[in-house]
Amino acid sequence: MVCGCKATTKLGIATTCGVLFVSLGVALIFIFKELIHNQIKEKIPITPTSDTLKAWKNPPADIYLQFWVFDVKNPYEVVHYGEPPVVVEKGPYTYREEMPKIKVHFYDNHTVSFQQPKTLIFDRSRSVGSDKDNFTSINILYLTAASFFRFEYSILQKFLNDFLELFKESLYTQYTVHDILWGLKHDTILEFIHSFAAQHNISLNLTDFGLFTNGSTDGTYTIFNGQGNINNFNIINKWDGVSKVEYWKNEWCEMINGTDGSLFPPFVDKSDNIEIFSTDICRSIGLKYEKERTVKGIDVWRFIPPSLVFGNIAENPDNIGFCTPDKDHCLGSGVLNISLCKFGAPVIVSQPHFYQGDRSYINGVIGLHPDKETHQTYIDLEPMTGAALNVAKRLQLNLAVMNVSNFVATEKITKLLIHPLLWLNESAVLNDKSARDFKSEILQPLYIMQAVQYGFIVLGGFVLICTLVVGIKVFYNKTESVDVRLYRIH
Repeated sequence: MVCGCKATTKLGIATTCGVLFVSLGVALIFIFKELIHNQIKEKIPITPTSDTLKAWKNPPADIYLQFWVFDVKNPYEVVHYGEPPVVVEKGPYTYREEMPKIKVHFYDNHTVSFQQPKTLIFDRSRSVGSDKDNFTSINILYLTAASFFRFEYSILQKFLNDFLELFKESLYTQYTVHDILWGLKHDTILEFIHSFAAQHNISLNLTDFGLFTNGSTDGTYTIFNGQGNINNFNIINKWDGVSKVEYWKNEWCEMINGTDGSLFPPFVDKSDNIEIFSTDICRSIGLKYEKERTVKGIDVWRFIPPSLVFGNIAENPDNIGFCTPDKDHCLGSGVLNISLCKFGAPVIVSQPHFYQGDRSYINGVIGLHPDKETHQTYIDLEPMTGAALNVAKRLQLNLAVMNVSNFVATEKITKLLIHPLLWLNESAVLNDKSARDFKSEILQPLYIMQAVQYGFIVLGGFVLICTLVVGIKVFYNKTESVDVRLYRIH
């Protein structure tokens, strides 16, 4: 009986230890989670003395801007017979991008302002050819001039058409990749358009007419630095001094929401609607969780813009505010008219090859092949810190081509043609050194904490299982001993 009591006591002690180990492990899950959250809340905010300031000013990522141009193979047939354009994609033409933050100012209300000039250096090794390569595409100057004059008197339209024909300008022209990106030299025509715009109170600087500018900024951002409320980290407070844009037709569409797409508040949840504001499309968009991935050994969550972001008003009635100039001129799914924020130029944006767009736009141009993997925008986030470790912003620039009275080159255009010009992929991925630092400074301590907490749970569970096995064996032996004694009595 003494031995039985000792065995029972030992089993009780072992059971108590097992329960304590499991309880400690479970408790550590919550303790370590709170500890990690507190450390992130302490380290992430951007302040003049924070460890994150240097990396925030000069992002530790390899950033590239790639372009694919659409070379039109049948310009004569389009102009003279109204045939759909046949295009062949040429690219990529790759530029390495440097994006340091300058003019950084901190304010007492936990905000910080900055500008971010983009400097691009052509990378021949990552390109299919020189940026002096030629291709044929829609004539931006001709189309912009026709767009400006489409509501003017016929005599003015005929005058401008004759003026353009005098300089042999038509609906299509030859470009080099460099010129269409960074500047076209058409001094006489540009001066004329500039003079006309000035008469209509439109301020333009068209000395060199290019789609992009090298070394310039897209405005001054004022963001929340994460102090006081970590959920506001990197959220835009104002852009160029305003809290909303004035291009659209209702307050919801004009709201400046979210971040600039480089960083997000920490502790991301898969149900979150990740919002970014993009000056390229003059609006904010939301991204939804798609799937889990791994970037350089780091687990991330991929967020993508759902098709409803650019859905037509039947699919997404909220988009009625993006109809330009009014609700009677709403476009189909997958495209956005941004002419109001591009000085009136007839610019339409979409995803590359009209991915997720209305079939009429895809079928209106021969040679387009939309593909999810190649043409979809995405952001890969590390959910604990909100860091964007792998980003691809993919956007297509198109021009709205329509029949404009007295402009001879548009006579055969019988309906609106959304004509692709080029598409771009601005990508950034965490470099190898920063990935190693991220894993050693963020993930390794997290893994150690997880090993400790789950180690206690496993150890406790093991002790409880062993106790259960031994207890069953002791109980069986005790029962067997009683049975033997009863047998001998009888």
